This record gives sequence, C-alpha cells and structure tokens, in this order.
Amino acid sequence: MTHPNNLKRAGYGMNLIDVTRFRREKMKYCGVLILISAMILGITGQAEATNESQAAVLNLLIEPGAKQAGMGEAYSAIADDASAGYYNPAGLAFQDRNAKNLQFMHMNWLPSLVDDMYYEYLAYSQYAEGWGHFGFNIIYFNMGEQFRTTSVSSDIIGTFHSFEVVGSGSYGATMTDNLSLGLSLKAIYSKLAESGQEAEKGKGIGTSFALDFGLMYKTAVEGLTLSTVIHNLGPKISYIDVTQADPLPLNVVFGAAYVPIENEFNKVTFVLDIYKPLVRRQGSAFEALYKAWYDEENEFEQVDFKVGGEYVYNNFMALRAGYSYDKDGELQSPTFGVGIIWDKMNVDIAYYGARDNPMQDSMRFSFGYNF
Repeated sequence: MTHPNNLKRAGYGMNLIDVTRFRREKMKYCGVLILISAMILGITGQAEATNESQAAVLNLLIEPGAKQAGMGEAYSAIADDASAGYYNPAGLAFQDRNAKNLQFMHMNWLPSLVDDMYYEYLAYSQYAEGWGHFGFNIIYFNMGEQFRTTSVSSDIIGTFHSFEVVGSGSYGATMTDNLSLGLSLKAIYSKLAESGQEAEKGKGIGTSFALDFGLMYKTAVEGLTLSTVIHNLGPKISYIDVTQADPLPLNVVFGAAYVPIENEFNKVTFVLDIYKPLVRRQGSAFEALYKAWYDEENEFEQVDFKVGGEYVYNNFMALRAGYSYDKDGELQSPTFGVGIIWDKMNVDIAYYGARDNPMQDSMRFSFGYNF
C-alpha cells in the first residue's frame, strides 16, 4: 500500500512538490497521480520536475522485456520479435514470415519503495499471407492500494485500488527491400480512483487512444539499420473534466543497430537509442511534435541516451550489457543481461546496476516462444 509520505521519507519530497504544482487544481481526492508519476520516472530529491511529469498514463514509458533491458533498453532499430509492437512496429515487416512469436514479462515495479505494484506484458506477432505482419500487445499496470485522504488534511479516510490497461494492435509492411513502415493503435484505460473528492464531479477514470508510427531502414552499410519512432500521439486523457485533461507521454526515438560479426557460431550487435520527450500541456499533440523542440530552455537536457551490446554464441547463449543516461531525471544506470535460447524458446534475465535511485538492484525476467 502506498502513501504520499512514503515518497518523502524516501527522499522524493522536493520533486513531489514540483510535480504538485502541475496538479494542484486537479484530482484532489488523492496524490496518487503525482505519486505514480514520481515513481515511474524515478525522480530523485535533487532533480527538477521532468518534461514527462506533466503527462498521464506513464506506464507507456516502461520498456518491456528483459532482453531489451539488458542492452540498456535500446531496441528500436532491432525490434525482431513480438515486442516490436511496442518498440517499433516497422520491425514487424522484416520478421520471419514462418514464425509466430509470443513474449511475456512479469515485473514487480520498484520493490525497494513499494510492495504492491507490478507490471504485466504480453505480446504476439505473426505474418498473414497477402496482408503483412501483425502484432498484438497488452499491458496491465497494477498501482496497488492507495490511501484516500481529505482535501484539507492527510488523515486517512479509506482506501482504493488503482490500475491501468493498454491494449494495442500493430501492423508493419515493407515499402522497398530495405525500408519498412509500421503503425500501432493503442486503447487506454486508466483507473486512478472510483470517484472525485468531495464536491468534484466525475470519476477518477480516464480513457483515450494513441498512435505509434515507425520507420526502419537497412542501410547500404552492411549490418547497419536505422530507425525512427513516434510514440503515443493522441488526445489528452481526462479524469474529472476535459478542462483538466492531461497529455499522453508523447516522445520520439531515433535508433541505430550495427551487426559487425555474424556467422555460424558468433553474432555481435551494438545498439543506440536517442529519446526526446515531446510533452506539452498547452495545445494539441500535433503542435507538440514541432514546438517541443524549441519552446523550453532545457530542450536538449531532456534527451536521453541508451546504448548497449549483445553477444550470442552458437544461437544458444546471449550476454548483454548497456547503459541508460537520463540527465534531467538524474537517472544513470548500467544494465546487464543473459539469455538462453533452447529450440523455439528463449528465457532472458536483466539486472539494473543503478545506485541511489529507485531502479537500484532491480531485475526483469521475460519469456519468449516461436510457434
């Protein structure tokens, strides 16, 4: 069970106040949206409120898969399994037409801070003759049991349960032998509470939808692939009324993957993702696509870098390492991973070596199967 004071004791007080400035007039029934935002973004006590802290449904920023986590979460230019629906739907188009892939991940979210939050991810992809490649993803993010307080005090008067569900369908097709495009459509359901507080009308439940657009290009340089993905382009989500609606965590990712060695026994891959948040409370999501590059002083401090590498031996064992650098969120984390490939099945484990932030010593486990 989570109480806002727990964040303060954990060293999150300053940023909880910063984020509260965005939320002071909305959803006063509980600090749950503020609380969850802070925990998902991993805000530290010294950091300023990040661009993403203005958005809702922040589970859309949690990257699924232990394989991907082991490589620093840089995967947009690979996207070679069912998780392409999340990372880059254009990657579906280059997948094996004879393979049907299933991916699953269960993860306890920030167990060092709370004991009742978890994240479930299930994905499936396959080729449809005459149509192209399709993918399906579903995310369930359990935010645990929250304390209900009054608008004038922190006295606990009850509890409620919060969760979010995101379902998506994806499609990828080749434009040329080297170029593919992809699209994902997401349906979003977010339940923060059963009702607003006291005189507030409406419920603490919001729905919305979003689109992802992806591009993947296999360059003339052997083994080099480039990608671009726009994530979460869609209308704002409202819980109490439309005047208090929140933007979705719109962002763009530029990626590269390079395979310098690939033979019968060895494969080496290097990856890079460059992430830029595009969240704006004012205006539409389409306006944010271009205004978010120049209308704030710290635009380029918002850019995150994710790098990683993978070595696969005899298509049986994979060793991975990566690094994620988030300057404005003050999150720097080395990652490590291992994977076992056995016939049609793969099992992956990743470890976050971060220090002095909520991701410290956390792990991810995922499972994949080719039919």
